Amino acid sequence: MKKQVFIIASALLIIGVLVTACQSQATPTTVVTPEVVAPAPTDTEAAASVPVEPAKKPLLVVSLPALDNPLMLAFQDAFTKTFGDKYDVQVSSADGNANTQATQIENYTAMKPAYMFVMAVEPTSLVPKLTAARDAGVKVLFAGGDPGDENAYDSVMKMNQFLSGEYAALMAKQWVDTTYPDAAPGSIETAIFESTLNPEAVARSQGLKMISEPYLKNENGEYIDATGAVVDEANKVENPAYSPAVKVVQTVQAEMFQAGQTAMQNILTTNPNVKLVLAYAGDGGMGASQAIMDEYAKGPGTSVIDDLNKVGIFSVGMIGAEGPAVADSSTGKGVFRGTIRFGGDLIGRTMEYAGKMLNGEDYPKIVWDALDMVTAQNGQLMYVPVESATVLTAPTTEPQPLVLPGP
Repeated sequence: MKKQVFIIASALLIIGVLVTACQSQATPTTVVTPEVVAPAPTDTEAAASVPVEPAKKPLLVVSLPALDNPLMLAFQDAFTKTFGDKYDVQVSSADGNANTQATQIENYTAMKPAYMFVMAVEPTSLVPKLTAARDAGVKVLFAGGDPGDENAYDSVMKMNQFLSGEYAALMAKQWVDTTYPDAAPGSIETAIFESTLNPEAVARSQGLKMISEPYLKNENGEYIDATGAVVDEANKVENPAYSPAVKVVQTVQAEMFQAGQTAMQNILTTNPNVKLVLAYAGDGGMGASQAIMDEYAKGPGTSVIDDLNKVGIFSVGMIGAEGPAVADSSTGKGVFRGTIRFGGDLIGRTMEYAGKMLNGEDYPKIVWDALDMVTAQNGQLMYVPVESATVLTAPTTEPQPLVLPGP
């Protein structure tokens, strides 16, 4: 009996040992790895980890009438090169459309530029947009005419329109004296292309007509002396642009190329002996030159033009093709003999006054444009600087070679 109890007890002991062993194998040992917590970044390290956008440049905007000629392209380059380091320079072209330019100025104003330069397609139409730009805090330098409202600009670059017409008349008078030295009074039939679009156009056209006035007058028709002061008839002075040989036989409205070409074609029909044309604008003058060249090409016996050297056209304005056209006339490729260039070093002066405005320096409300009388010799453009910005004065300097900007 005792032997059986001993066997049972032994068996139970063995079973208990086996169970314990199995439990120990089924429970793995867990190794806990301590968590490593990175230290919080300092303010400097946090700032360095965030990408930093470069500071935006103030906006400088330029609205040009076109970008289809060397002068306008030179303006674009000058603004970019002169101010591009400090300003975001944006340049737009109105493509000759005043409405397009007005919209561009309105859009620019919404962009809150620091500065705006506008060379107008048509000055007076931009007044509301320019006034709004200034009300928004934009500094405005205006060129290309007078808007007629001083609230439309901080500074304006403009020329004396009447005087520019007078100097074109003076060039024509000098050409008549050289080409027809023995001409009888009233023997050189002349046509004048005028414009009445606005007061500035009327003033310039009145200046052209001074070729027929023996004595100096202002644009209001009052006699003036050599200083520009109004005088009575007893104190009137001789007009340097007066040509007694000239007889104006037609005065027509013509500003642009096509109008000038058509007007000249009609004149050659009604007044085939016209030898001199004074044109309000260079574009119209080039149109007249083309009409004369077309007539001359008909050949002897058919054409009313038998000698190109005896025909001359003079105008005001040189912003593109006028320069090459004047040069061509001196080599027999046209009869557009001379024009008035306004602004002198227009680009340099514009950069100068733009810089003054941007730097907070003093600048004038009105910057009078310099005027140059431009002709050509053997294909080389020549110019004579005008010596007065207020009254017609015969030049005292010799012509100098003129190099135009562009490629």
